[in-house]
Amino acid sequence: MSADLQSGNPAGTATSPDRDRRRAVLVLGGIAALIIVLLVGLVAFLLGVGTDDPGPGAGAPPARPPATVPLDEGGWDVAAQTELATRPMLQLPESAALPHPLTTETAGPPIELPEPGNTAGQLVAGGFPGTPEGAVAQLIELTRVGLEGGDPEGYRLAYESVAAPGAPAVESTRIYRDLQQIRAGTGLPPSGAVAGLMFSWSPTSALIKGTTDDGRYVVACVLGELVTGLNGQAVSTGAGSCQALRRVDDQWRISPGAAASAASLAWPGTAEAVQAGYRDLIR
Repeated sequence: MSADLQSGNPAGTATSPDRDRRRAVLVLGGIAALIIVLLVGLVAFLLGVGTDDPGPGAGAPPARPPATVPLDEGGWDVAAQTELATRPMLQLPESAALPHPLTTETAGPPIELPEPGNTAGQLVAGGFPGTPEGAVAQLIELTRVGLEGGDPEGYRLAYESVAAPGAPAVESTRIYRDLQQIRAGTGLPPSGAVAGLMFSWSPTSALIKGTTDDGRYVVACVLGELVTGLNGQAVSTGAGSCQALRRVDDQWRISPGAAASAASLAWPGTAEAVQAGYRDLIR
């Protein structure tokens, strides 16, 4: 569900020949009405995950601090953090997130993911090393766990387990709001497990947007394949998130301050994903 990977239109507000054709295929396939409604809503969601920056009053980035006061009380360079976090990402058309041919080109060497140090009793694994790669690995775990099952309250629990005090509220994140809209727009319960509902995200690539504070602050973006559907009918798309993370008490946490700009959405491994800067992941 910031990403936050990018379209200029909010999810579900734009139409296109491709989307119309997808709807027609679903109808012609004789799928039950509820499944049709759900899958159309899911497609709108899939094309919109992380595509909007939070609006005013919904976790919008705070104003940049005056240049004469560059550090907060903890010694963090808030001005540099805000500039990095809010710097816009590459905008891509909605179609870039749908499955299409891959490229042999890359945006750079693979990102090697470290293993977590803390897993027992943890909703979201933690204890990753204090490196940019460690921050990427932390964001991957948050996104994977939070999207499992397509439950907005599940995402809330995952997000808040990783968020530092003062971090943007989960309600400001595009993933959380879209999960709520999916549930409300398709008549599903607002939270909890739903029989036959499939919602699973598999990470494939990531990028490190930048660092400040001697590497103790990292803005990272992750990208993967989201597969979702109902009763065996499923659709896939590229989905992911960008987040700003701070190193706090030897853990990577969602940082207080400015929320990261929305991520660039692309089908993993395509020319658009490479153009956005996504690199493959290895463990």
